[in-house]
Amino acid sequence: MYYEIKRFRDQEKFSIQRIADHLGINFRTVKKYLEMEEEEFNHYLGSLGERSFKLDFYKQFIFQYLDEYPDTPAAVMHDKLKERFNDFPEVDPKTVYNYVIKVRSEFNIRKVTRSERQYSAVPDLEMGEQAQVDFGEKRLRTSKGGWQMVYFFTMLLCHSRYKFISFRDVSFTSQSAIEAHEMAFEFFRGIPREIVYDQDTVFIHRENIGDYILTDIFDRYRLSRPFKIYFCHPGDPESKGKVENVVKYVKQNFLYNRIYTNLETLNQEAIAWLNRTGNMMKHNTTYKVPYSVWCEEQKYLLNWHPLFIAPKEKGYKVIKTNVIKYRGNTYCLPLGTYKNDDTMVYVTESDNQLLIRDENQETIITHFIPEGKGQTVINSSSRRNPSIKVNDLRNQIREFFTFSSDIDTFIAGVEKLYPRYVRDQLSALLVSCEKHGKIKSEIALEFCINNHIFSSNDFKSVIEGQSSDTHRQEPPPKIKPLGGSKVQLIANLVPERSDIKEYESIFNQIPDKHEPLHTAN
Repeated sequence: MYYEIKRFRDQEKFSIQRIADHLGINFRTVKKYLEMEEEEFNHYLGSLGERSFKLDFYKQFIFQYLDEYPDTPAAVMHDKLKERFNDFPEVDPKTVYNYVIKVRSEFNIRKVTRSERQYSAVPDLEMGEQAQVDFGEKRLRTSKGGWQMVYFFTMLLCHSRYKFISFRDVSFTSQSAIEAHEMAFEFFRGIPREIVYDQDTVFIHRENIGDYILTDIFDRYRLSRPFKIYFCHPGDPESKGKVENVVKYVKQNFLYNRIYTNLETLNQEAIAWLNRTGNMMKHNTTYKVPYSVWCEEQKYLLNWHPLFIAPKEKGYKVIKTNVIKYRGNTYCLPLGTYKNDDTMVYVTESDNQLLIRDENQETIITHFIPEGKGQTVINSSSRRNPSIKVNDLRNQIREFFTFSSDIDTFIAGVEKLYPRYVRDQLSALLVSCEKHGKIKSEIALEFCINNHIFSSNDFKSVIEGQSSDTHRQEPPPKIKPLGGSKVQLIANLVPERSDIKEYESIFNQIPDKHEPLHTAN
């Protein structure tokens, strides 16, 4: 690289910046090498080989990440190191920058693109005085290999540079933007006295030559909150440059090569990034950590009290057969999910999958969402829940039959005949019992014991046979007419019935070709 720099300068007459861009290195490095003589440079190389670096332990990770994503800025690499290694030491961003440059040079990994963050020279306002709002969007690669467009709202406290971001998978509306305001105020623990906006249609219905007519929803919200509003012209960095830089920062750092799983996870990762990097790194303009300054600025913000009551998540009732009904389909749950008539679960759709959670927000099971309606979706593991022990299944069944001796005999017979499938047999038995109820189950159990039947599949056939018997028509009652035995004899007479086949044979006869065909009048 040293000789390439010399050649570009002496023969090609490139400028220092052009050499730096061509080689993907910093212009200061080019300038330093140009000032070195060959002997001095060789001595410099020898001194580098003897030095150890604080980040040598993370060298392999940095190399692998740069090899896969060669356009990664040093600031993003710094955040990735903190995200990947919980014990990553506190170092100056310049240290990470220098080490990334060293790894690039050592493994000849050129930086594909080169971008620098720009900051407008706007004087800082007093604490709690002003915040700025802006929107952004970016396409992310999904965990399934596709693409997902995400939209985000960001608010920045101008004095401390303390940031908040919130993501959606659809464009923001007036209502969702208001909800994002409330989340930001909760995050800031207060409300600024003034907020600066673009002339966005989310907030403005019509510009009206400076007399802005706001959307109905945002206008009512503005009257309910104490902050003043100010609308700047589009692309006005002097009025709203700080938050525009935040939008770039989010795209070029947090969203850089990030994989989209679902919206809930993305928002959780965003808050973690704010608490780890976005609000915890020294700002390049103020040279202060936003969080540290916010701790003081928070005292100057206006008081905030929740305006909206958080909507309670809709739950779905679990039917005693351990299933739920959701959008026209039936989804099976693991055995034992149903506890009583008040058992509820909660669902979330993500990547064409239905995640079903319990009251503690722990995932119970995941189903693929089928096309159409009226389908029963069964996960192969839902009816054979490995978390339920065989002893627990045995006790549930015994409790269902009120610990009768017959059920103990039946279970013993099942365990003797199917030693390798005890769990599956008991699970199937419990499903049949819960489906048909205790009375029918006890009748079926008595039948199985009397006939030495010890199979859950046969038990299921017996209990389903009972259900079909209930639908059979009972024989008609005997007629008891008034009168003597002669009248009784006449009443009991059953007329002869012709066989339907005789009529079919008559209709199916083919007429002789000499006979004329008769047509109905």
